[in-house]
Amino acid sequence: MTKSAVILQPPLVQLNGPYPSGAYLAAFFRSLPSYGIRGPETVRWVDVNNRVFRSLFSPAGISRVFDLAESVPSESLGAAGEDAGREYARFLSLRDRWVGWIDGIVSILTGGDRELAHAFVRSPYAPRGRRMDAFLAGLESEPDADDARVLATLAVEDLADLVTVAVDPAFSLVRYAESISASERSFARVEAALSGPMVREFFEPVYASLWDELEAEGMIPREPGDQTLFCVSVPFPGALVGALAMARSLRARFGSRIVIGMGGGYVNTELRSAVSPRLAEYVDHLCFDRGYGAYAAFFADGRVAQLAGVGGAESGPVRLSCPPAYRELEDRMTREIAPDYADIDFRLYPRLADTPNPMHRLWSDGAWLKAYLAHGCYWHRCSFCDVSLDYIRSYLPVGIERLYFSLRRQALSHGLRGIHLVDEAAPPRALRDFARENLRHAARDGGGILPFWGNIRFERSFSRDIADYLAAGGLAAVSGGIEIAAPSGFESIDKGISLEHLVFSCCAFKEAGILVHGYLIYGYWDEDEAELIDSLEVTRQLFRAGLVDSAFWHKFVLTRHSRVYCEWRERAGSPAAGRPSAGTLSGLEPIDEPGDFADNDLRFRGEEASARYTAPLDAALSAWMAGEGLDAPIRRWFPFPVPAPRVDPNLVGSLVSAYERARDEAWDLPHEREADYAWLAGKPVVIGSDELCFWHLGEEVRVATPGARRVAEGLSLAGGEAVDPNFLASLPPELFSALRRHGLCRVRPI
Repeated sequence: MTKSAVILQPPLVQLNGPYPSGAYLAAFFRSLPSYGIRGPETVRWVDVNNRVFRSLFSPAGISRVFDLAESVPSESLGAAGEDAGREYARFLSLRDRWVGWIDGIVSILTGGDRELAHAFVRSPYAPRGRRMDAFLAGLESEPDADDARVLATLAVEDLADLVTVAVDPAFSLVRYAESISASERSFARVEAALSGPMVREFFEPVYASLWDELEAEGMIPREPGDQTLFCVSVPFPGALVGALAMARSLRARFGSRIVIGMGGGYVNTELRSAVSPRLAEYVDHLCFDRGYGAYAAFFADGRVAQLAGVGGAESGPVRLSCPPAYRELEDRMTREIAPDYADIDFRLYPRLADTPNPMHRLWSDGAWLKAYLAHGCYWHRCSFCDVSLDYIRSYLPVGIERLYFSLRRQALSHGLRGIHLVDEAAPPRALRDFARENLRHAARDGGGILPFWGNIRFERSFSRDIADYLAAGGLAAVSGGIEIAAPSGFESIDKGISLEHLVFSCCAFKEAGILVHGYLIYGYWDEDEAELIDSLEVTRQLFRAGLVDSAFWHKFVLTRHSRVYCEWRERAGSPAAGRPSAGTLSGLEPIDEPGDFADNDLRFRGEEASARYTAPLDAALSAWMAGEGLDAPIRRWFPFPVPAPRVDPNLVGSLVSAYERARDEAWDLPHEREADYAWLAGKPVVIGSDELCFWHLGEEVRVATPGARRVAEGLSLAGGEAVDPNFLASLPPELFSALRRHGLCRVRPI
């Protein structure tokens, strides 16, 4: 019988906070005492990633790194080049200073030691690396304590370079050994990585210490027949090696007293067909999709005892998915459960200042509570996306009021302020309702607004009104898929939006003071060079117009569960089938290689041709995000000939003008009785007898009107509440139009 459950996040995933799957599983298990778990107190969530970080970047950890560094043969350093050899020698020379300063560096990153910050940026005896040198050389004035967190971030990155050279070439601060495990067809190669020095020297000692702790706390049963369930979450390929090493350590330590399951995004997408019998030596089961129904059935059917010691099964680990009888429970849990962060001490997480870009900074600077407003994607039709899998296909909105109340309570108890919404695409209505709860609670309980940000679709629902309301309600930034910025690109991948929608929504966000990040994809199976150049030119125009703050290019990867592959397979297997939607199959020739492990990512004929564009595309984006090269011709970024863009050089500018006209026309529309309006500007102050004075978006606004005092009273609302429609109907049209331009926001319908 299962008496306890432990959820583990392996290294190395992200540094500034835990991945949210553990928070959702912890909340779910704590709701299930009737299924065999003794009670909420016997559920534990541990972010092992943070423990590994703090162990590695400690005096003992860095000392061990230097021990290994000093054993590296000098001839291998010479082969790395003169600059690398000189930097390595500097590390070795400054060993004692790095060891002496590392606790202070980590303290600066976790918000402490302000006094030490002064010394760290100024002392000639503080250690330095090449990134730190470059930062200090680029300052236009003497460094001060405000520069300490940037310098401490660069110190950690400089030390990470040393770890890569001296300990393990596969090491990275996040997503360790990702190149080994990303769609690796053979489990043997993944297994070989488990003998790497990073695992041996740093992962396994942290694991052993944690097992001691759990055993001392009584989380590991001593009675025959009792077991602890360990759930290891693997969100990315780079977490796989650490997860398997963790499972191996668990099995060696506790044997049949535990059952080990593995789930998460990587397992859901990559391991649905894994058949390696060796994998079963590490984990007893693979849990797919949300896990709520699967684990409820798992406990109810008594399968814990059945799974003990199943390692070596011919077909690999047991697969757990939601049985039909548990679908209603799974959906109900999805709608009702809020993530539980009770086990996490956010004071232990570094806030990295690794980029000057304000939008990019959000991913690593700040410890955010992560949650979703809806499971799945409400569009789920993009041709490149894994639309056949539950995490995209099964769209279920959550109860916003319940979720917000839980997140607010936890945020205030942890001393945090920020929420990161990790939806595939947050629904506009759910965002509006979340912002409304934020406004209401900030006005009522005095706790202030909780800033939030997350993924969206650049669609027409994000009008200037909605953007203003979201900004007032705490929305700080959005990220969303642009994919192909060329005008024809949205239709070719069935994105469901147009370039006009993209520009209009970005205009609204930027006018409301909301940061914008765009995801871009190149190297599609049917993308020609001209379309790629057009996409790059439109991206340049978006930056030039100030509509996006940052962006990132991803190289297209064909996946087994994508819509385009499913349609290709259907057509290949049934020549008589009707023709799929236009643009989804042209020129696609998948290459499906045999294997016993990860198989979601597929090669396709011709994919290597797009590799030559990677460096030019990245160089252009890096310059534009820094505000450089925005007026330079597109072709200057390429060291080889490319065609000139076919799009009008003022394409985005013309759409911005169209947006402004549409926005002004909406403001001039008469009052609609079926709509709800909220007052977002400051409280109106009456000047004299017929003038209103208030502030909106940082500017003073004065409006002359008869009956100014009555108007001021009608607009003196707090918390984003709806203005009385009868009051609005009584306003003169010209006054209503003036107020619409300066704080009277239409929030319903949407």
